[in-house]
Order: sequence, then C-alpha cells, then structure tokens
Amino acid sequence: MSNDRRVVNDILGRYVVFLLSGFNINNIDIRVGTIKGYLDAINDHYENNGYDKPYAKDDNSDADKILREQKKFEDASAKRSPLTDKMIVKMQELAQEDPLGFKACAFEFTALGRFGGFRQQEFCMDSKKKIKHYIMPNGTKVVRAFTVKNFIFYDKDACKISRPLRQRNLADRIGTEYDIQKNRMNGQILSYARLSEEHKAYCAVDLGLNIVARAELLGSTEPEDPLCVYKDKNGTQYLTGSEVTKYLRFIMQLVNPNISDAELKLISTHSIRVYACVLLSEAGKDGPYIKLRLRWLSNCFEIYLRNTNNIADQHNAALDSVHDRMSALAITVSNLNEIVHTSGIVNIVMDDLEDED
Repeated sequence: MSNDRRVVNDILGRYVVFLLSGFNINNIDIRVGTIKGYLDAINDHYENNGYDKPYAKDDNSDADKILREQKKFEDASAKRSPLTDKMIVKMQELAQEDPLGFKACAFEFTALGRFGGFRQQEFCMDSKKKIKHYIMPNGTKVVRAFTVKNFIFYDKDACKISRPLRQRNLADRIGTEYDIQKNRMNGQILSYARLSEEHKAYCAVDLGLNIVARAELLGSTEPEDPLCVYKDKNGTQYLTGSEVTKYLRFIMQLVNPNISDAELKLISTHSIRVYACVLLSEAGKDGPYIKLRLRWLSNCFEIYLRNTNNIADQHNAALDSVHDRMSALAITVSNLNEIVHTSGIVNIVMDDLEDED
C-alpha cells in the first residue's frame, strides 16, 4: 500500500486489465460493475489501514479510463431488442382471459405503444399502490403516467368527443397527451387514426377506449386519475415497469422457446419504444418522419434501428433486378461458342492505393 499516486495508478491499471482478461476466481468475463465493487473493497482496505483511497470515479487514472471505455462496449452490446409481431399476437390472445386483469392492461399499453413509442414512465408507476408524481419548478405536482385527461378522442370532423365510452362508434382518432416529456415538449398531443374492422384488435382507438373503460370501472374517473390500473386478487393495482418487463420476457419465451438468457435480458419495457422505431424503419419511413411521430428532436433515434429479418428481406427485394440481370448474363455467357483462355502471369499487385480504395 502507498499514498504515491503514480505507484497506485500503475498497480490499479494493471489489476483492471488483469481482471478484464479473464484472470479471476471463476475464469469468466466480468462486467465493469463487478470490477468497481472490487475496487471499492480495495478502497475500504486502504482506508482501514490509514492510507488514501486509491480509486475514485472520474479521476482520469488508467483504471478509470479503461473502465469507462469497457462500459461503452457493454452498453453497446446491451441495447434493448425490439418486441416481435408474434409477441403482440400472443399477448392479445392471453388478454382475452380477463378484460380487467393485468394481461389485458399490459397488452393494450404495449400494443398502443407500438404507435407512440411509449417510455416506461409514460404508462407505468414504480409501485402497485402508489402514484408517482413529477414536481414542476413552481411546485406543481404532475402524475407521471398517462391520466384520464391524457387520452382524447375525436370524431371524423376532428371534434373532441366529451363522452367517448358512451359514443364509441363516433371515435375516429385518439390523441395521446404528454404532460411531461424527456425532450421538454410538454403538453404535446399525437393522434392516431382508427384501423379497419379487420385489424380491430390492434387499433389504437379501440385500445385506448379499452384502457379508459377499464380505468373507469376500477375507479379512475377524475381527469388526474391514472389509466394504468388493473384488478387482481389483491384489488386494484397500478401497472409497474418491473412487472411489464417480466411479462414481456415470459411472452418472448412462449413464442421463442430457444431464446438464450443473454438475448432474453435485452427485452424490457424500453423494447416497446425500440419496436415502434423499428416498425417505422421497416415501413420505409425516413428520419424526419420517425422523429416527428416518436417525439425525438435529435437523430438519436438512429441507435434504435436494427437489422431485422424484414430489413434483410427488403435488401433481397431491392437487389431483385440486379440478380435477374446477373442470371441473364450467366445464360448468355454459357451460350457463347467461343471459349476464352487466360494465359501468362496475372499481376495481382496494386500499387499506390488511395485510402478509399
């Protein structure tokens, strides 16, 4: 042990590299959080023996710089995966068991989230029994998740419907209002149109009406009452992010039994937002459209894009004419009477290549 920073920094830097190289008690890859736990233990040991703590976050030491870079790799590999169409279909099937229950509530917010790219804090609470609020700079309390007043229904003439549950047949669009947003565009309303009767189960308008109907039956009748309510054996509960994540992973295992534990961990409530972005990308919508509809001000939506199977299929479709042309060329060449032979030495050395070459 030493208080000489040069000695300590050198030792800790080597120690971190040693651990990241797999030299640990179980000979396995360990994550940055685990290593930081080890460093905290070293700090305690030094302090207990009267020495300065050798490690501090953001001290720009070798150990800190290495861990920060490693964390970037971990974060990149741990990007949330989008949901799948099969998951939504399975959730819709299970939702029929109890319109007032958890499965129906989770399905309807997830399916509606495909349109709006909902974040967890926009449709979930942290506790099943406690409403979470934002505190505005002026001291005003705002319910975190959607409330009764945040779902607005319009008729075909774009007029608000005052009693949508009594006039369901008039509802042609639903507007979702965001009281508090990450991008600070508070009070923004995005609307979604009714789908055809054939797709009624996945229609944003019908999903919204079902959510409002369940909330009203369970006592959410005032404008500031949360919509994320359901009923189970313990009474009326609020939907929470942790239980939605757990349920989404359960559904993923149902429709994809061979999924690995590592892949399963990439499914969470945030997968709803990733899914919404991926769906618009697969539909060929450009960046400005995705940003407009999913409430981004910057181009950070690009980190949500994924090389899905649909994108891969579209790649093949885009090259169809090229492959047709190549096939035609192959037939033409095979029918040539003259056979060309190559003789002599072929020089494969290419000098003075530019960077772009």
